Amino acid sequence: MNIFERMLNTQALMFVYVMTGIIMAKAKLLNHEGRISFINLLLDITLPCMILNSFNIDADINQLIAAGEIMIISFVCFIIAWLSGKIFWRKAPHNRRAVLEFATMFSNAGNAGMPIVASVFGTEGVFYTSFYLLPVRVLIWTAGLSLFVDGGNFKEKLKILLKTPSLDVVFLGIVLMFLPFKLPTVLSNAIKNMGDMTGPLSMIIIGAALGEANFREALDVDAFKLTLVRLVVQPLIFLLILRAAGVKDILWQVVVILTAMPAAANTEIIAEKYGKDYQFAARCVAVSTIISLFSVPLLTLLF
Repeated sequence: MNIFERMLNTQALMFVYVMTGIIMAKAKLLNHEGRISFINLLLDITLPCMILNSFNIDADINQLIAAGEIMIISFVCFIIAWLSGKIFWRKAPHNRRAVLEFATMFSNAGNAGMPIVASVFGTEGVFYTSFYLLPVRVLIWTAGLSLFVDGGNFKEKLKILLKTPSLDVVFLGIVLMFLPFKLPTVLSNAIKNMGDMTGPLSMIIIGAALGEANFREALDVDAFKLTLVRLVVQPLIFLLILRAAGVKDILWQVVVILTAMPAAANTEIIAEKYGKDYQFAARCVAVSTIISLFSVPLLTLLF
């Protein structure tokens, strides 16, 4: 089965999970408070378990070199995305510009991208994704947050960053890789099984959020412009650059998939917290999420 077929099957599964979330929201089986509990379960338990499981391997020197390479690629991609945001949205209304720039710089690579990469590339893909996300998580709470906070407190941002389980568990996983022993079978199986919940859970959460949305309001021209940049323009730029640079196949394929994910789910959360147009942010997340279910498999035809 080629990458397109695997991606098509994965996205079809994700669509089923999203529809499950929509139905649950419409049937009042999952309200806003319940969704917040699911989000906490995802961010604090299942996603960290998925990441930790990816490090429970005997990594060779080539994989470690590739992990360092993908961290450099991640930072370069951020610089390109940052410049893209400044260029594309320079004329956007002030109250929307922070949302548009943030959503251009950061995709939903962790919550949505990692489960998809896991389904398509397996544990090795999750391993590389974990390292790709290291610079991203740091940049979200520094450069990203600075778009919303004027003169933000660096100490406060650092505290938020250090309390992020998905970041902390990467460092724990690196230690685990170099230990002279592996985790007991029962513990490693428990970690793997909880990590396997991440894909369905993340899509159900996104579906529940879409189920609460007003789809008439989603027909926002700027949200569709953002979606075009987020799902098509940037991934194609990265694909061309990375292939021209001769980057190893699995590395550039993982990066392109991660950068082709919809707008980061926390775009709306941060916008609401800091008084920006959070309703517009929610529309950007919703529109890009729906369209990504179809755009990502099509993109892999270029692989």
